[in-house]
Amino acid sequence: MLRYLLAAALAGALIATPAAPSFAQVKTEKSEKTEKKTAKKLTPQQQKMKDCAGKWGDYKKEKKVKGRTEYNKFMSGCLKG
Repeated sequence: MLRYLLAAALAGALIATPAAPSFAQVKTEKSEKTEKKTAKKLTPQQQKMKDCAGKWGDYKKEKKVKGRTEYNKFMSGCLKG
């Protein structure tokens, strides 16, 4: 009987405690550094890689190819051009 009363009191205390502060997002230095890294501009090579990756998806659907060797051939030609 005492267990049930103790469990009920504990449950009541947990429910009564405001949960908002525990779920609030606190900005830390680490999260700010991560945001700065993502906001960094891409180098021309990185931009080219990003563009070719998008073209690869279209090419793959169109030609119905798959595999690492086909990907490497495509990316080699795309990056050169």
